[in-house]
Amino acid sequence: MSVELGKGMLLAMHLGRLKDSGTLHNAQVSVGKLNNVREAIAIARECRTILGANGVTLEYPVIRHANNLESALTYEGTSEVHQLVIGQALTGESAFR
Repeated sequence: MSVELGKGMLLAMHLGRLKDSGTLHNAQVSVGKLNNVREAIAIARECRTILGANGVTLEYPVIRHANNLESALTYEGTSEVHQLVIGQALTGESAFR
């Protein structure tokens, strides 16, 4: 979990630096959001599993974080849309026509 969290933080920092330099592209934002939300959800699920039955109660905040991440995946641009943006950047073919 710590390794994936660290990688996500480095990716976010790199994208922030690209934005500051004016060289950030939309597809790079999609890569960052898609990767970091996916990894954060995986971490939350692993934490929930480690806690066993307590992982799905309100006694621990893990399930709340997992639910918030599920909404981030949905409301902040679904993973499917991010995949289409990335695919267009890789292939030059738009799936939005």
